[in-house]
Amino acid sequence: MNIANASDVRTVVMDAWERTLEVPPADDAENFFDAGGNSILLVTFQQHLSRGLGRKVALSEIFREPTVAGIAYGLAAGREGESAEASVRVSGAGPARLYCLPYAGASARMYDVWKDALPPSVELVPLELPGRGSRCGRRPIATLPELLSDLSSYVADDGVPYAVFGHSFGGILAYELAQRLAATGRGMPSHLLVSGCRAPRHARPAQTSFDLSDQEFRDRLAQLRGTPQELLENDELMELYLPIIRADYMILDRYEPTARDPLTCPIVAFYGEADADATEQDVVAWADCTTSTFRAEAISGDHFFLHSAKDDLVRAIGAHLVPGSAQR
Repeated sequence: MNIANASDVRTVVMDAWERTLEVPPADDAENFFDAGGNSILLVTFQQHLSRGLGRKVALSEIFREPTVAGIAYGLAAGREGESAEASVRVSGAGPARLYCLPYAGASARMYDVWKDALPPSVELVPLELPGRGSRCGRRPIATLPELLSDLSSYVADDGVPYAVFGHSFGGILAYELAQRLAATGRGMPSHLLVSGCRAPRHARPAQTSFDLSDQEFRDRLAQLRGTPQELLENDELMELYLPIIRADYMILDRYEPTARDPLTCPIVAFYGEADADATEQDVVAWADCTTSTFRAEAISGDHFFLHSAKDDLVRAIGAHLVPGSAQR
């Protein structure tokens, strides 16, 4: 059965949404990724939509404007919706704010699970990069200056003390963003917190990845173990995500530290005890990036300990932002 009526299409979208996420959309403007969707659930959503509409729905028809209204309009009108603008999800309220940046190719939505583990006085603000999550309709950015300009526009200038955290590639972004914010009058962060990340002068990989062929790039991603196997094995998904991941690696593979002067805030660098990509020796060089205090702290796990040892990492971060919180 083919459905073309806009009202009927919206009904199919809402039904497919609930079947996929197990909750109905809050309203027509809710973003699929903000509601709990991810790349794997996107495929499930696609399957429910295709069955409901009686035709194959391309992932690109969902990805360009992943709201109920945007998807329904695009499907009913036979064209893609307008690009989604950024949304910054904030959890908690208080005197401390923590901006979080993801590793290469990932969505900042990974940090949503931190909100209940951080001290109540800490606002959690995941900073989404263009091309993913709630900003999936935006063009991915492959140059560091342009990306920093984009990200800094979503950092509040309201005088609330802030800290910046990033994992792996996100740690380099966190460092460069802190430098940019301090240089443009936003003030120095209270802390720079990085994990699984070599110090800036050692961050550039020995081998480039961004210039590999699509198949070679997929093989490299499989070796790095940061991309879900279900994503790597889905050609339609990879067609959407490869330009996004490649843009991140283009920045990392060409990276040169932009700042000449060190930060003046404390830096804490977390490293996985079994991480061969960013060892204790690799991260202690972060001490040269600040005139303030520096700590290197071990966490159990490999390069992706931010997932496997999430509670330990979040507890340690909370203790630095709100001293004494780890004992509560």
